[in-house]
Amino acid sequence: MKIEILNKNIKRIVLLFLCLASFNVLKSQNEPSWLKQSWRTEQYPSNVFITGFAQDEKNTSESISEATERLKDLARTDLSESILASVKSVSENYTQSIIENGSENFKEDFKYETKISTDLEINGIRVESYVNDNMVYGFAFANKYEIIGYYKANLNLQVQQIEGFINTALELEKNKEKNKAKEEFNKALPVFTEVTKSQGILSAVDKNITDEDLKMQKTMKLYNDVVQANARLAQGIIVYIVAEEDLFGNNTISIENNLKAILAENGCRFTKDESEADWKVIINTKSREYNFSNNVYFSYVDAEVKLFKAPSDKHVYQNEFTKKGAHSKSYKDAAEKAYNEISNPISEKILIWINN
Repeated sequence: MKIEILNKNIKRIVLLFLCLASFNVLKSQNEPSWLKQSWRTEQYPSNVFITGFAQDEKNTSESISEATERLKDLARTDLSESILASVKSVSENYTQSIIENGSENFKEDFKYETKISTDLEINGIRVESYVNDNMVYGFAFANKYEIIGYYKANLNLQVQQIEGFINTALELEKNKEKNKAKEEFNKALPVFTEVTKSQGILSAVDKNITDEDLKMQKTMKLYNDVVQANARLAQGIIVYIVAEEDLFGNNTISIENNLKAILAENGCRFTKDESEADWKVIINTKSREYNFSNNVYFSYVDAEVKLFKAPSDKHVYQNEFTKKGAHSKSYKDAAEKAYNEISNPISEKILIWINN
């Protein structure tokens, strides 16, 4: 009887041992090898890979999935910290290049800002996670050679895109299409942000990369070209005005003055040298008496307006405007009032063409 009891106890102990052994084997199989730093160092050597690792307990206020995403982001942050510093350093070099060229008053906003490191998305990063009870782990890794190949190709495409915008803009500027030219120049600015990102990532990942490989001198010159062009175009569209305004036999410059004031508010400048102009406006006006009624004088002002595009002197717009003025003193005062009021519709039509 005692022997039977002993045998049963031995079987139970053996069974318990087997269960514990199976549990430990299962646990070791579920745990990823990358939890160990020695394994990460051996399998992901720093000459080939960049890595990031993070671990933390799940907060009571977050779900497992939320905690997992948080740790994966932290692992990405750990990986990208040194790269982010390199990107910011490259961006500062662009800003400094503008100051050195004496154009700091005209420089456009050129910033590469990230609120947190995880905002810097690097192509090729893979992230794994693991949860054990309340402890969450994240592991991020990327192959340096894949990153280098991807961002070198990206940099070449970005430079070609910038050159395309600049060439189009210069052609438009040559043809006095200043607003359209500025739009094309400004299309290049967001691409420069991507250029600094590519250059910064390449600088951080490949310690042997040269400035020539990074196209630093070329892209900085292109950036300065864009900023200098915006400085030129910021001076405004140049308008040449020829106005003949007849006020019952006397010359006046009422429409010309009002027109210049309105166009100036919209960024235009004026010249007396027709060869310098982007646009030419010719205005011919006459005043005429209408009638006297209820102790009020009524006069009309008739204006013919022609608009030409420089330098081709292409006739792009022509119209006639008529405005009635009223005044209690005289036909002349009524006409002067009409002269002042007719300037608004004329300027509106001209601005549509100039800003097109």
